[in-house]
Amino acid sequence: MFEPCVCGTGGKNTGQPSCVPIIDRTAKLILVKTFANDGTRNSVKKSDFVNGVLPDAFIQSQINEADTSKRWYVTPKINAVADTRAEPVTFDVDGIPKIIDQGVRTFVGSFYDKLGSPTFAGVLNSFNCQDISYFEISVNGDIVGMDNGDEMLPIAIETGTFFAGVVRGTKAELNSVSLTFAVNELEKDENLIQIGAAQTATKMLNTRGLVDVVGEALAVPAISPFSVRLDLGFIYGAYNNAVPFEGLDTTDLVVFNTTQSVLENVQTATPVVGMEGQYDVGLMVNAAIGDTIQVSLSKLGFEMKPFTYLIP
Repeated sequence: MFEPCVCGTGGKNTGQPSCVPIIDRTAKLILVKTFANDGTRNSVKKSDFVNGVLPDAFIQSQINEADTSKRWYVTPKINAVADTRAEPVTFDVDGIPKIIDQGVRTFVGSFYDKLGSPTFAGVLNSFNCQDISYFEISVNGDIVGMDNGDEMLPIAIETGTFFAGVVRGTKAELNSVSLTFAVNELEKDENLIQIGAAQTATKMLNTRGLVDVVGEALAVPAISPFSVRLDLGFIYGAYNNAVPFEGLDTTDLVVFNTTQSVLENVQTATPVVGMEGQYDVGLMVNAAIGDTIQVSLSKLGFEMKPFTYLIP
């Protein structure tokens, strides 16, 4: 947003101290809804700091937030970033260009190699109809946003400009997903500010967003009140051959009998030999034939849409 000069104001002093932090190039993005469902603006507040440091507990709670309208969606590393503002919009008066508005600031970056999958493009495009903003994670591990006094806001994105496209690989270039969007026209570059890496208890460059898991109960071997075979995998992979979810523990599963409104006790989760991602799950239950059982995942760093099966 271009703000014309205000009468009666003077310019700011142009001297600088010997050490001035700079905002370095972008390594990752943290996508976040601009407003949560409760109407509050998503931000990092000064009150979130403890002794001048943003605690690891706060950062992890944002990444693993159950309320998706408040969650931080951390992208993998993004490369070939061009974050530039176009020349100001001008109007000629007798051949003299008068500035009437700032130029559009556009962000372009690419995710390469295994990150350049059509599935990942679809993940990113799931945000393109929403009112979203973003924090940047710089190559130094700083978190970059917009200064708003007692809080740092994420940088607002112009709705309808967020798009991820697949760029197929060639002999000279890797597969990639190209991400483009325009920064909201009301954002002013001079309000960009950062939380330095030394001010975060978490190494931000080591963070990642939640990983989507999908699952189902298999009909073979037969489902009983006491046992079921589950097939768990990620949303990535080949047709009918998803990348398997491995390392399941009994504490990772939440099994709920929706018919009787009671949690079932998971006794075992044994990997099926030769069938990665499949587990024979043993239950200590009071379930009966005809009951509906809901299965969900409770494992830090992962999220699975609950699925159900019927005890035949």
